[in-house]
Formats: sequence, structure tokens, C-alpha cells
Amino acid sequence: MTNSDALRRVLAFARSHWRLAAWQLVLAAAGTALVLVFPGVVRWFMDEIIPTRRADLVWQAGTLALAAFAAREALYYARTRLNCTLEQAMITDLRGRLHRKIASLPLRWFDHQTTGDVMTRLADDVPATQRVILEGIEQGATALLQILITAVVMLVVDTRLALIVLAPTPLIAAGGWIYSRWVSPRSTAAREATSRLNDVLHDTITGIRQVKSFTAEEGRQRRFVEASEDLRRKQTRLMAAWAFYAPSMTLLGNAGLVLLMVAGAVWCIRVAMTPGELMQFVLLVGFLYEPIARLHGVNQTLMNGLAAAKRVFVILNHEDGEDLESGRTLHEVRGDLEFRDVGFGYREEREILHDVSFTVRPRQTVAFVGATGSGKSTLFQLLTRFYEPGRGQILLDGVPLDNIAKAALRRAVAYVTQEPFLFAGTVRENLLIGREDAADDELWRALRLACAEDFVRAMPGGLDAEVGERGVMLSGGERQRIAMARAFLKDAPVLLLDEATSSVDARSEHLIQEALRALRRDRTCLVIAHRLATVTEADVIHVMQHGRIVASGTHEQLQAENGYYRELVAHSALGEPPTSMRAALSAERRD
Repeated sequence: MTNSDALRRVLAFARSHWRLAAWQLVLAAAGTALVLVFPGVVRWFMDEIIPTRRADLVWQAGTLALAAFAAREALYYARTRLNCTLEQAMITDLRGRLHRKIASLPLRWFDHQTTGDVMTRLADDVPATQRVILEGIEQGATALLQILITAVVMLVVDTRLALIVLAPTPLIAAGGWIYSRWVSPRSTAAREATSRLNDVLHDTITGIRQVKSFTAEEGRQRRFVEASEDLRRKQTRLMAAWAFYAPSMTLLGNAGLVLLMVAGAVWCIRVAMTPGELMQFVLLVGFLYEPIARLHGVNQTLMNGLAAAKRVFVILNHEDGEDLESGRTLHEVRGDLEFRDVGFGYREEREILHDVSFTVRPRQTVAFVGATGSGKSTLFQLLTRFYEPGRGQILLDGVPLDNIAKAALRRAVAYVTQEPFLFAGTVRENLLIGREDAADDELWRALRLACAEDFVRAMPGGLDAEVGERGVMLSGGERQRIAMARAFLKDAPVLLLDEATSSVDARSEHLIQEALRALRRDRTCLVIAHRLATVTEADVIHVMQHGRIVASGTHEQLQAENGYYRELVAHSALGEPPTSMRAALSAERRD
């Protein structure tokens, strides 16, 4: 995306706020017109009031000048308030659009992005982007209006002096254009370096436990210093350009002032103009070159803003946003699933699944076992349409998944992932993601089913207890059970459990198995697990190896007929709870 493309997009975005922008221009024009009152009053003093000793006009002239200054400052106050309103409205609007777009993008997009970069675009690039409009209206348009009005007045007052004063302006305009072309790539490079620095910082903060456990503080510090040094170099190059540009333009402006003083002095000596006229022109020159100096700063801000805008709009322009509503809606889902010769790879050159075919009948429990990397979790990624199959077809109740609206499909599926994720907030807020309108008694019932009720009641605040970022204030098992309660609350006809009991102890796992038995009676359940206790009660177990289903059957059948399955059982932490634990749990159930 070029600077002109980015500017067109920014202006198109600003059209939705055109009323506020128009009022900004009106107030700016009025304030600029008032600037010209004082030079006229000065000329009045010097050419008429003082020479003719008209003391009666002194207070009139002084009152006029003071009133003009007061009105100008009042307009400036109104502009500042309006500018703040416009700024916050645009930031909120653009940030909201960007967040909506990011949330709608498919998982494949996130596979190639870093969290720090995405955060930089939302937190830093959005405010910088809106400065393109605000600087353009508040500073740029105001400055251009002041230059235009002042130039017209100067031409009317004395064309000869006006042409002398305006002589350097073409050079100033050319310098601004050259600077824009020169600094644009430097601004983009500085933005990218800022994003990389934020990447390193984000990784250090989110992985702080790993950093400390491996005593990797010095290594992370080196990476941060390297990224910081790269940013320093890019910012230095950017500011070096500004350091040359700003004084060069100021010199051209001062050259115009010197030319004015030389020519004006000569003409005053020759009585070709009055000292009042010369003084008026000196003040007008100040009002001419002051906004030109402001435009230099505006140019710098615009280059930074356009560099940020390109990073924002490249996401907003992304055409691969997920369409959640197109397709068939599901009214009554039986849970009849079928994979037909499905092939898939996260990368085109490397396929993860090879010709996978199986059927899951309504209210049936099907388990998938296999070594890490055999493709088990990928099946769930395809079932929820986080990714689309490269080959083959997946059907739900006889309907191909790609014909079903993604929103409808995902409402019909409750998914507990291998690594439970909790949002920063309360237990209640995390549970309500499962169903926003759930009452408290329903929340407690879901927690009870997930064997989480006791520890939540023991927490200060109960449902309103804070869990911390990513649930850091809870143990791994507690996070897992909150995630399971969220899935139970959703009460979807299809339940996906990806290593859902991997973070719970044997006692909690056995209790959860009891809850799952009741839950499975009315829904289709697909389970991925390494623990034998999780899969022995499945109606069918599929054994996966290298992205293929190599055997299927019940636990007893596979134990008797499949050596690879026996090997999985023998070399894993699978097994029933110890005898003492089983006895204790049996007694607890009897009680």
C-alpha cells in the first residue's frame, strides 16, 4: 500500500465523522480571519493615531485588538474541545473496526502473526493513524487557511512586497514534497522496529515463568537490547532527516523576512511606503511563515501517521475474514458425524491427515488415541471449521460442513481444548462465555458437573473471584475444570474433549468421568486422551498413527488384536486409579 492509497483510505474513513470535521474547519477559518486584525490595528496606530495625536482613537484601537485576541482564544477553546471529541470518536471507531476485523480473521492468519505485532497495531498504530486526519484538519487545514488569507491580504495591501515575501514559498513547497518522499520509508521502518520490540517484550512477559525456570533472563535481555538498538537506529535515521529538513525550511522563511526588511527599508527611505505599512507587512510575514513552520511539523506527523495507517489498513483490507452467517442454520442437531477421505495440512507441502474416514452415530462416544503429532487434535480443528479440509468431506447429520453456517455449527459444538484458556476477569465472566444468559444456579450446576463447585465456593467472592491473566491464580487442574464447566454450561449436542482431563488428578478425573457418563447420554462425544480411564468406556476407539486411522474397535478388541494399541497402553501413564483410590471413590458415591 502506497502513501496515497493509505491517505485515500483515511479520508474515506473520516467521512463518517464529517460533521465534526466541518465544524473544525469553520472555527479554524474564523480564528484565522481574526489573526489579521492586529496588523491592521498596528498600521492604524503608526500611520494615523500617533502622527495625528488622536488620543480619542487609542482606546478604540486597543479595544478592537483586545476583542480580536479574546474572540480568537475563545474559538481556539471551542476548537480544542471539538478536536478532543473528534479524536476520541475516530480512535474508538477505528480501533473497534480493527478489533472486529482481527477477531473475524481465520486461524491461518494468526499462524503467521505475532501477538506483539497485533497489539502494536491496535495500541500504537490506530492513534497514529487518526493523527493524519486531526493534524490535517486541526493543524494542516488551519495553517493553509492562514497562509491563503494572509497572502491575499498582503497582495491587496502591496503587491510588490507580497511577491518578494512569497518568493521562497515554491522552494518551501518543493522541500516538503522531497522530504515526504525521503522520510516515508524511514517512518515505515521505525514502525516495524517498534513492533518487533513489542514482540520481544510480550514474549518475555507472557513466558516469564519459563524465562525464570530456565534462568534465561540474560538471553531475553540480549534479545530485547538488540530489538531496542534496532529501533534506536531506525528512529535516529528518521530524526536525522527531520534535523536537516526543519532548519532548511526555516532558513528559507527567514530569507523572505530579510528580503522584506531590505526592500521595505529602501522604499520607506524613498517615501514609497509608510513605516506603518512596513510594520503591518512585518507582522503579516510572521502570520505567513508561522503556519508554514507548523506545516513542517504536520508533514512529519503525516509521514508517521501514513506509515501507521498502512499497517492498520492492510488488515482492514484483508479479504479472508470469516463469514460466520452464510450457509444453513441448524435447528435440531442429532450429532451424526462422518469423515470421508479427509486430507489436510497446515502447510501445503506437508500433509497432516491422510485419507481419514470414520463415522460417529448420534449419542455415541468415540475416542481417538495415538502418539503426539498423529493428527488427533487436527480432527477437532476441522470439525469446528477453524480450518477447512484440503481433500475429502466432513458431514454433520448428512450435511457437508461447508454448507453449514460457521456460527450455527459452532453453537452446536462444545469444545474443551488441551490447554485450558481463561480470560482475565472473574469465574462468572469466564463461565458466561458458554452461555451469556445463564443464571447463577445454572453456573453452579455446571461447576458441580465439572467437579469445580467446591474450590470455587472456597474462593473469596465465589463466582466473582478473580482468576488472573490466563487463569494464573488457579492451578492447572482448576483451570481445566473451569473450562469444562464452561462447556457443560453451553449444553451443545456435540461435545469435543481434547485431553480434557490431562490436568486433573486421579480423584477429580474419576469424578469427572461420572459426570461425563450422564452428559454423554444425550449427546455425541468425541474424546482425545492418553489416560486409559478416559477411553475405556468409549463405544469406539480409533487408533491414529502418522495422520491415519490404523485400527478401530473397543478397548478389549484393540487390546487383543492390535499391537500398536497395546504398546500405547504399556508406554503411557494409562491405567485405572489405584485400588485404594477406587475404593474411596466407591464409598463416596455410596454416601
